[in-house]
This record gives sequence, C-alpha cells and structure tokens, in this order.
Amino acid sequence: MFLNYIKLAWRVLARRKFFTFITLFGISFTLGILMVFLSFLQSELGTSAPMKHKDDFVWISQVQLIRNVIDTIPVVDSMMQNGAMVFDTVSYDYKERSSGQSNSEINCQLAEKYLIGLPSAEYVTIFNSSYTNDVFVNGVKITINALMGDPNYWKVFNHKILEGRTIDQDDMDNAAQVIVISTKTAREYFGVTSGVLDRELKMDGKTFKVIGLYPDNSKIVDIISPDAVVPYTIYNMENQDSYYFGGFGAMLKKRDGATTQKLKEEIYHAASTIPIDHPDNNWEMNEVNFKPAATYNEAYAQGIYYEDKAEDSHQIMSFIVYGLLLFFILLPTLNLINLNVSRIMDRSSEIGVRKAFGAHQGNIVVQFIVENILQTFIGGLLGLILAFLLISLINSGGLLGDAILKLNTKFFIYSFFGTLLFGILSGFIPALKMSRLQIVNALKRK
Repeated sequence: MFLNYIKLAWRVLARRKFFTFITLFGISFTLGILMVFLSFLQSELGTSAPMKHKDDFVWISQVQLIRNVIDTIPVVDSMMQNGAMVFDTVSYDYKERSSGQSNSEINCQLAEKYLIGLPSAEYVTIFNSSYTNDVFVNGVKITINALMGDPNYWKVFNHKILEGRTIDQDDMDNAAQVIVISTKTAREYFGVTSGVLDRELKMDGKTFKVIGLYPDNSKIVDIISPDAVVPYTIYNMENQDSYYFGGFGAMLKKRDGATTQKLKEEIYHAASTIPIDHPDNNWEMNEVNFKPAATYNEAYAQGIYYEDKAEDSHQIMSFIVYGLLLFFILLPTLNLINLNVSRIMDRSSEIGVRKAFGAHQGNIVVQFIVENILQTFIGGLLGLILAFLLISLINSGGLLGDAILKLNTKFFIYSFFGTLLFGILSGFIPALKMSRLQIVNALKRK
C-alpha cells in the first residue's frame, strides 16, 4: 500500500512540473545556503580542535590607560529673608570635565605579573600574534604567520601534535631558537608534511630548529591556527613600547567550577592594582584597565561590531545570526505552505473522483503527506549536493583565505527535519479539510 502511495506521489510531482520545480528550488537553495552559513560559523566559532574549551576562554588583547578630570562646581542654595537675599547652604557637584584614553597591546611582563595566578584561571597563555615573516624557498616567497607563545599555549588550545613536542619552560628560560610548525608550513617550506623534526627553518635572520608538527586547522583568527609557534622570549623583552604597552595579548582558561564572569571580575581587579604613577605614564592617566576581558565569542563579535562593551557586540551578532537562521528555515517552510495549499485546493476534483471510487478520508490525507515527504526529501538531497559544491568552490578558490569550511551534517539533519515537519503540517491541514468535503461539493470546485 505504501509503495502505491509513493508511485502515485511521483506521478503527481512529474505531472505538475512547475509546482515541483518551485518547491524543489526553494527547499534546495535555502538549505544549501544555510549549510554554507552554518559551516562558516562552525569554522570560526565551533568547539572542534583546537577550540575544544572555547567556552571557558576569556580573551584580553589590550591594556587601556584612562584619564578622567573632575571639576568641582559649588551649588549655592539661597532664600529671601526680610527683603534681603540670604545664602542658606553650599553643596558641591562633581562633573567630569574631560576624559581621554590610550589603548595598545600589552607589555608581556605586565601580563605575566598581573594575569598569571588569578584564582579562577587554570591556565594563562601570553602571546604575540603579529610575528609575520616573508621567507624565500628556491626563489619563491612564502609568508609565515608565526606566533610568539609559551608552554601554556598548548594547554589552552588543544592542537594535536603529530610529531615531536611543544615548547617547554627550558626553551622559554633559554630563549631557545626552536619552532613548532603546522603541516601548511612544512609543505610550503620543506615540501613534505611529515618527517620534519630537527630540520632547520630560517626566518627573521634566525635559524630555528623544528621540534614539533601540528595540523593546519585553517582558522581566520591567527592566534588559533598560526603557521608556526616560537618562544616569545626570543623577542627582546626590554625593547617594548613602555611599562604598560608591548605587542602581546593573553587568553585565560577558567578552572572547573569557576565562571567566566568571575574570571572577568578578577581580571578587572588585577588591573586596578597596576600602578598609575610609573614614569611611562606620560599623559597622567589615572585608571588602568585590561580590554576587552571578554569570552571568545564576545571578542570575536567586537571585532565586527565596534561597540564599547564586548557583551553588546555579542548581542548584536547573536540577533543577526539567529535572525538569519530563522529566515533560512522559514523561507522554504512558507514556500511549502503556500504551494501546498494552492496545489491541494486545485486538486479538489481529483479528491471528489477518488472519494466516488471508494477512497476514504485517511487515504487522501496520507497521499498528500507522502507527496510532501517525497518532495522535501528530494529537495533536501539537492540542497546537500548544492552545499557540498559551494563549500568545495569556496575552499578551492580560497575565497575565505586560509579558512577551510566543512559540511556540518548535524545541522543539516536538524534543518532538514525542521523543514520536513513544517512541510507535513502544511500539507496535512488543507488535505484534512479537503478530505472532509462531500463528493458533489468537491466536484463542483472544479
């Protein structure tokens, strides 16, 4: 019986080509675009390696010096007494006369002193992600976006080590010229993606010994997937901009049982203990703060929407993202509803004939539901193929730089079944209504 329903549904879809084309196009196109959009979000904001603990991160990229100058304004209360003006009371109103601020990346020694050892932080990694070098291999220039890091970098970000080891404390203490490289760098510099241990890589006038290899994770944010990592102590620690400013940022991973909000509060408190009377405070700033002290998602959003508070930027991004997701899901759903209502109403005479030949209400309802399931399944399959082709095109063409998108089958299944559910409901309700028509009335609707 069910096979007969499928055969009949296939014949109906083949006979009504225009309705079928519009329905399949709406489902496949919107699901395909939705999958590409979700693949990008997963690439940038997902919790796959090396971002397994992303939701435990608090990111600090700058130190902020603030100057607030307060004016004291006397406020006099007066009254008339015996025809003369008498001063009653005098109070003072405090208003900000001027303010200013200076922001820059952090001096690494300042970060070491005030960020390491916070009660809610399990690990703190300090890094400089602006160590970019052009090197030439057989006359061909390649760019290595290296990161100056520390041993904790590998405890915060869970890169898989394919060969060798990571930077350790001895490497830091001795300012050893060692380097851990990605498979991308190994391929471009050595022409291989394995067997690179103990080989030498020349960069920035230095000769580094390769001690480890990790996979290229192809993230847009360079602190997550740099081309290489070296100890930041090879950098001249004395040659930084000032007591406050340098070229560094920090990522803190909270302890189990702690909250990111508690960790933020500890960071703000630590900033309040930084002295403001240092000679490098040339502008007589009277407040120091770490910025943005935000979760990874909040900091990512602030890099797109430049709100003063990272939380506000995250709210804007969340609103836009969820709005787009809702739009992409509702678009094929509304398309199915409109087409199904129109299609079923147009087939009233068919319903009358089938009832005249003995078909009962359940047969008619099931038939329309099977048709909806079949066309949604075909549309979903086409959408999956379209998403695969678009992602392959984006990856092969390097349209997102080094970022590599991957098809997220879990989100596809959720979206597909959501569309299928609404498609079934959109067909069930009008089909149920039409199936209750008397035979004569159904034939008259022709």
